[in-house]
Parts: sequence; structure tokens; C-alpha cells
Amino acid sequence: MAAQVRLAALNAPTVPPEPEVDDELRELEEISRSLEGHTLSAATRRAYATAWRAFEDFCTGHGLEALPAHPETVRWYVAWMSTQLDDDGVPRFSVATIRQRLAGIGERHLRGGLLDPTAHRGVVDLVRGLAKLRATRPRRKRPLLLDDVVRIIAAMEHDTYPGGVSATRDAVALWLGFAGALRRSEAAALTLDRLELHVVDGVHVHVGASKADPENALPDVVVLPFGSSPASCPPCAVHRWVVLLGLARQDDARTRRRGIMQQLFSYGLEEHVCGAAGSTALISSADLASDAPLLRATYRNRKDARIHARAVTGDALHTMLLSRMVEAGMNPAAYGFHSLRAGHVTQARRNGASTEEIMRAGRWSRAATVDVYDREFNPAARNSVMRLGL
Repeated sequence: MAAQVRLAALNAPTVPPEPEVDDELRELEEISRSLEGHTLSAATRRAYATAWRAFEDFCTGHGLEALPAHPETVRWYVAWMSTQLDDDGVPRFSVATIRQRLAGIGERHLRGGLLDPTAHRGVVDLVRGLAKLRATRPRRKRPLLLDDVVRIIAAMEHDTYPGGVSATRDAVALWLGFAGALRRSEAAALTLDRLELHVVDGVHVHVGASKADPENALPDVVVLPFGSSPASCPPCAVHRWVVLLGLARQDDARTRRRGIMQQLFSYGLEEHVCGAAGSTALISSADLASDAPLLRATYRNRKDARIHARAVTGDALHTMLLSRMVEAGMNPAAYGFHSLRAGHVTQARRNGASTEEIMRAGRWSRAATVDVYDREFNPAARNSVMRLGL
């Protein structure tokens, strides 16, 4: 009975009736809806849509109204999620997932001009209590350091066909994640025209809008510097891959295959091909004058390999890294594509980089974020215990 009283206590705001519109206003409405569609990233929209469908299913199964939802309905939904376990007895919904589900519910209400039931004190306190009850250390991906990245790349079949095609692409992806400190979504979204060859620095990469800067208001240039060794030279990897992209545009299959094979067999990892150390650069700025994806999906069988026009996905880059680690004889457990970004921080700190330098390279806005990596994976850095004279 108490629950029914509380359910009747909330009055949803009245939505004013839509005005009569003419053709011009209808066109403006289409424009406004198009602009609204860019408020959230595609990944966030998908997550919110999934969250809303799950909430609707819960409400339908219990005879509750989903829109507008009463805060008590949301509280019951949170309580239900907190009790769901998988086959191993582990909670199916982490606190982070529950918060994401609530964000989707709240966004759906606000978009309809309704009160956000997830902002109710009763819902907020319930989630806060659950978070304290389940308080555990966040499971962060372990970092991959420079030697690890070089080892993974060296284990690839660069000078074979068709395996060398995907190996050439994957080397670029790994350097983007490690040297460029890019997130997997940022690496997957890059196009050729966002790369700029630089005679002194190596390659400049214009990241564009990202998770931390959705409006692209902050400086977005990261540097892939020349490496002291061809095996650890990100620009060399870029040059090798862009050459293959050019050859992949050949219409004749035999000509295309012959050109790619010749390229793979001609250049190993023992020599620079980016213009460093007096070498001849394989590509020029003209080869980057395209808005086509940089990292593209590939198809291969035992005899042939094709480079598709579509871009890879962030999830594909994550899976690729784990597979490449296995090929290199490494255990991929506790690692992911973010391990490259974490490795950038850890390696740079061990090599004496300041917090400001790391923040600039990784486009972090808060020093506290860098400190998290220090405490987790490089605890001796800037730690007074190292000055005790032991």
C-alpha cells in the first residue's frame, strides 16, 4: 500500500500541445532533429537505446508504466538488477552498467519533456548504497610498454602474403595506441587526411572530436615521432600501410596482388622507409589527400587478401591486439587496446616525462588522471619511499 501511495505522489509535468506548423516550420523541425542527433555519439545512442529497451521490458513484465516512469518504478528496477547473477554467481550488472542504464532512462524522459525519475533522491541514494556495498577496486587494463609493442609487431608476418597485409595495418594501429595514446574509437575513426607528414617530428595526427572533447574545441594534434630503430618507428609503419592502400585501388586483381606482394617482399623492418636517417620516403603528402578511412577492414584466405573501403571498428582493434599478443607468446588476460594508452603513460613516466608532458600527449585535462596510472602501475614514481636511503 505504501508503494501505491508513493506512486501516486508524483505528477508528471504537462507537455504543451504542439503548435500548428507550416511547411517552413516543418523543414526547421527536421533541421532541429538532425542537430539533436549529433548531441550524443553513436556509441552512446546505442547504449541508451539498449538501456531503454531493457527498462521497457521490465516494466511490461511487471505491469508498470515506463514513460513517464515513477521514481519508485526505477528503484524497483535497480533492485532487480542488483539481484541478477550469472551462472558463476557473479552479478550480471556492475554498478557502472546500472548507472549507464539509468542514464538511458533519464535521457529518454528528458527528451520527451518529462521529469527525470533517475534524479530522484530515492534512486540516487539506492545506487550510492549499492556502490558502497560492492566497493571493489576498478579493474584497469595493464599497460603494454615499448618492449612489449616491439615484441608484438616483430612476431607478425610482415614479409609474407597474404598475412603481411593485415600485419602492416595492425602495426599502424598499435603505434597509434601507444605512441599516439589514442583510444580505440579514435584510432578507428581516423581518415587519411587527418595525417600530416612532418620533416622534423615524423607524422602529425589530427584526432578530431573524441570522447573527452566531443565538440573538438581543444588542440587535437598528436605526434608519431621518428624512431631510433626501424622496428620502433611509427612513421615507417604509416608509410608502409599507406602504400598498400594506394595499391589496393588497382582495378585489375592480378596487378593489385602483384603490386602488394612486391611491396611486402621489398621492405622488412630492418630499414627506415619514412625519410629518417637519410632513407627514401615511400609516400608524400599527396597520398594523404583523401577522407577515406586510414585503418580499414581486410579479408584474407590462404591465397589472397583484400583491403575493404570501410573502416575497422574499435572492437575489432581490441580483438586484434589480443590475437597478436597470443601470436607473440604473451598472455592477453588483463590487457586490451587501452593497455597501449596506459603503456604510453607508464613508459613516459619511467623515462622521466613530467605530468604536463604526458597530459599534453594524451590530451588529458586533469593531472589526477595521470596520477591514477602512476599509483596503479608505476608506484615508485615520485614516491618518497625511494628517498629513504634503504
